[in-house]
Amino acid sequence: MNDINLLMKRLSKPLFIFHFLFFVSCGLEEPVGSYEGSIKDWAYEHFEGTIMANGKGGYITLVLRNTPDGLLSHMTFDHPDSKKIERKGKWDVGDGERVIRFNDGREPSEFFLIKRGVRFAFQSKDGLSNDDSSPVLLMRNEGLSRKTSYPLKISFEQDRKVAVERGVTMETLKGEWKWAGDKIVISVELLGDLENKNQGDSETYKFFLELDNKSSDCLRLEKLVVMKPFLTKEGTKRQNWMSSVTFPGKPKLSKVL
Repeated sequence: MNDINLLMKRLSKPLFIFHFLFFVSCGLEEPVGSYEGSIKDWAYEHFEGTIMANGKGGYITLVLRNTPDGLLSHMTFDHPDSKKIERKGKWDVGDGERVIRFNDGREPSEFFLIKRGVRFAFQSKDGLSNDDSSPVLLMRNEGLSRKTSYPLKISFEQDRKVAVERGVTMETLKGEWKWAGDKIVISVELLGDLENKNQGDSETYKFFLELDNKSSDCLRLEKLVVMKPFLTKEGTKRQNWMSSVTFPGKPKLSKVL
């Protein structure tokens, strides 16, 4: 009998939490209609730094742009022992890093910009370092970099369906929403530029929002999580990896009347 009582006590706590969250969610006023606002993000980032090779200092500049035509990259490398190299390509956001890709036939074709405090480590798959094996570090030039506001519109439809319009082009992403405690979690999918767009080939965007002052007239954007597909080295199994962006100040989305 004591064992049964102990088991019931152990089970009662998670059950209580479940019912509490369930009733809290049910007691909140559900969002209806459309909400509009904006989020700030980098439109133009300028990075620069030096690299020591063969005992001489070289200079690297890297520019990342967020444009209606996509995420574009531009890199220049200037070293006394070689001609100035200029490369153009695209970039993407990873988990705490930016992935820069160049499709110009030169190697390495892929680089990583990884945040290290106020600096950024600039790396390649095979490694990139100074003569003394120290990492190559770049700094963001705040004077040459620019942030801008991007519009964001979220429309709540019937049966918990949702449409999200975002970015420079205001592309529309379709998906669903649900309660997670007192948070609203929106899941939408964006198909990648793949020849065959099969199930599992799409990126999943998850927006985490909360009601402002427990009112359905205003939402606050807390976080964006991106689940991205990729192939393993063997090219046989597709997996997902996650990156996230937290928005300081929780941008406000107001209901469209």
